Amino acid sequence: MGHSWGGYETSFIVSQTNLFSAAVPSGAITDLNSFYFTVSQGSGKPDMWRFEDEEWNMGKTPFEAPLSYARNSPLVHAEKVTIPLLLWTGKDDKQVDTHQSKEFYLALRRLGKKSVMLLYPNEGHVIIDPLAQKDITVRILQWFDYFLKNERTSQWIRDGMM
Repeated sequence: MGHSWGGYETSFIVSQTNLFSAAVPSGAITDLNSFYFTVSQGSGKPDMWRFEDEEWNMGKTPFEAPLSYARNSPLVHAEKVTIPLLLWTGKDDKQVDTHQSKEFYLALRRLGKKSVMLLYPNEGHVIIDPLAQKDITVRILQWFDYFLKNERTSQWIRDGMM
């Protein structure tokens, strides 16, 4: 499981290998091409600064290296995901646009993959409210119990995957 950059890594890794049995990516960037053209709600600046010399260190724009952007985007590889994913994000995330998680979730669902998405209202990139913190912690534990320990007692998981 991972959050933010770790959420990206989790989403990408599960689209490249079947080494794991379940995963939880959160607050993740899942489509590098669309995120390149996103304007940060926090700073009001385009997020493209992250790609050429910073976090992704792509060295080029999506126009100059479209295959590199596609090759590194979990969304493009959604059909390869073989494990159940629990995605979550804060509805008011100003650091990573919630559309990134929503698009990946919708792709997974369209492809018939086991996935559930939790969207926390009044929360940003990090969950601050103690009740929401407890909720996500319990749900993550239940998610792994469900898929790793075969403890099929969590109705919200069954309902969420219908």
